[in-house]
Amino acid sequence: MSLERERNLETGRFVSSGPAAWQVFMKEHECVKEWLEIRPWGTRKQYGRKLMKFCEETSISPEEFLSFDRFKARNIVWKYAKPFINESTSKAKNNLAALKSFYRSKDGETLPFDSARGGKHYFNTKRRKKAAMEHVPSKAEMYRIIDASSNIRDKSMLLVLFQSGVRVNALCHLTFKDVKEQLCRQEGPKIPLRLRVSDEIDTKLRGYSINFYDTFLQGEAVEALKAYCDSYHKDGDENEALFYSKLGNPINETAVWEMLKRCVRRAGLDPKTIWVHTIRKAFKRVVRRANIDDDFKEAIMGHVLPGSRENYFSRQIPKEIEENYMKADFSREIPESEVQRLRERLKEHEETLDLVTREFGNIMTVIAEKLGDEATLKIMREVKERLERPSAEKGREKP
Repeated sequence: MSLERERNLETGRFVSSGPAAWQVFMKEHECVKEWLEIRPWGTRKQYGRKLMKFCEETSISPEEFLSFDRFKARNIVWKYAKPFINESTSKAKNNLAALKSFYRSKDGETLPFDSARGGKHYFNTKRRKKAAMEHVPSKAEMYRIIDASSNIRDKSMLLVLFQSGVRVNALCHLTFKDVKEQLCRQEGPKIPLRLRVSDEIDTKLRGYSINFYDTFLQGEAVEALKAYCDSYHKDGDENEALFYSKLGNPINETAVWEMLKRCVRRAGLDPKTIWVHTIRKAFKRVVRRANIDDDFKEAIMGHVLPGSRENYFSRQIPKEIEENYMKADFSREIPESEVQRLRERLKEHEETLDLVTREFGNIMTVIAEKLGDEATLKIMREVKERLERPSAEKGREKP
């Protein structure tokens, strides 16, 4: 089924003239619809396409596939996916995942593929060892990456990722409504700004059996987000995506990944060792070093507390979580050279202040002598004596 696409002259975006082929396929088969409708949009799209192509190439309908016993269905799926292994192991793995998931929707039955110990129906995906090459940026390196962004949107996204620790899929699902009330206050934006991350925003929470968690943003991230929203969401619909592309589409994970790689490269770091989830680990490093109870650390990360601790922890009191979050220091670190420079400037200002005070005392003494004001003259002489004492001696004086 070919899909005609037309360009909208106002927005510049391509608009489909009708539903995609996989959407039509889903509507035609009730079992496919029930399987896909509870899933996130991206998963629905990818799984729907893969199942449709499988049914077209094997001439087996979805209903017929579900009617097979698990061993016959396994053999058909293996025969279909095996040629993909030489082409791309990830392609084979993704097709197997979609078809296994669809078959599992039938009374929870699983296709009996062999385990990682080997066997006829098993292949090694040869996954790269990311942990061996991963570099978790320090706080100073994170701000180098943030400062390397080319516009206020990218800077805001990086600050939100770093200071809140949200996953990239949550960043893409945030809407202007999620921050509008706290940003657009008459008395100024609320700091810290709370982000309530639900399982609709972060779809990974659905597998953790928690409905939401609260995380926050500190000063610089709030200020950048306010500047971004003032420019990009002025008089806009509050239900629109918080971050969107030049064409007006909600930002996607690929675009965030590419933007981060560019900023990492500009910051003089190796883009091969840093990816979006690494920023979440940088957030965790800052939180871990703070004087925060372990339960609150895990709650801010959006993790389920181990054992029975989850049952005794209340996520319904955001004030407590906020107070603990603010113990984590996400502010920029001042380099030692800058600290020394500020000390020298302070010393210069102190010397200038002493000089001005002495001159003022001399002038007031002359005026008091000419006017014959003995009381003022006495006070000014005492002040002059105190100013002329050594600084160490002045430091010992009681106020």
